[in-house]
Formats: sequence, C-alpha cells, structure tokens
Amino acid sequence: MNSGQLFTQALGLLPPWYVERIEFKNDSKGRKHLDIYVRFKKGSKFKDEQGVECPVYDTLERSWQHLNFFEHTCYLHAKVPRIRTSSGQIKQVQVPWARAHSGFTLLLFSAPF
Repeated sequence: MNSGQLFTQALGLLPPWYVERIEFKNDSKGRKHLDIYVRFKKGSKFKDEQGVECPVYDTLERSWQHLNFFEHTCYLHAKVPRIRTSSGQIKQVQVPWARAHSGFTLLLFSAPF
C-alpha cells in the first residue's frame, strides 16, 4: 500500500475520490504542514439534485484545513467539479469531507479533544 492509498483510506474517501499526492512542507517561518491533494477519477459523473448523473463541466481549486497530523498543520486541496445539471444550471458538487462554503473539513470539528 502506498501513501496515497493509505491516506485515501484514512480520510474515508470513496470512489471516485482518491488521494493523488501528499507533500510535507515548511513555510517561510519554519512551520511544518502537510498538504493532501484529493482528485476524482477522470470521466466521473456526479448526481444533481434530481438524482441524474451529470458529466463534469469544469473544476474549481479549493482548500480546507483538516486535523493536524502530529506536529504538522494539515490541508486538503481538491479540484472540485462543477456539473451542468439536468435543468441546465452549472452547480458545484458537494464534497463528502466538508460543508458547503466551509474552509474546514467535517473531521476538524468532530474530533474528540
């Protein structure tokens, strides 16, 4: 099992989502952080509010703060798909790890501290 597969399972991602890559970095002030890049499989379709599977129209780059990984601040980054719905509107897909319009993952606030 490689690190992408490990983090895909640890994050509870289900197809078509998967971890593409992981990067450990130090910022200009020497603080450590972990960047996890989540992607979806090419050719994936996502359901609109009517339950109709729709192809991806385009994507938007988004980031969310996640639970720390030991001493590393952790961020998830994803190209979030937008779909053309069955009614012809362009809508952003709701990702399974965060609420709409949030900059934090669901686990960040549900973790027992």
